[in-house]
Amino acid sequence: MTVYELDSDAPLDPVLVGPVLRSGPLADAVIEAVSDDNPDRDVYVVDRDDYVRVHTPHECRLTRRSLEEHLGGTFQLSALEIEMPSFKGRMRSRAQEYMWFHSE
Repeated sequence: MTVYELDSDAPLDPVLVGPVLRSGPLADAVIEAVSDDNPDRDVYVVDRDDYVRVHTPHECRLTRRSLEEHLGGTFQLSALEIEMPSFKGRMRSRAQEYMWFHSE
């Protein structure tokens, strides 16, 4: 698994899915947590200054445990939606994980 920072003008592959977050410490922690939670997938990051796209191909998993580890404290995943104005793909939310997936 590798984290790639893509040029903000580059078109995104249609199979990439995941959250779009406001820039800041939470977005940085999500990038690290997504890297941990998707060890067999490359992570693609597009930094557009005020927001960040964090995507993986076909399926993107984010667990509460990994996010809390990178934030250094407790965090309710439902609070992520305040900092996530959008996402790519379809999303399934659970108390302990969020999953974005590609559907044709």
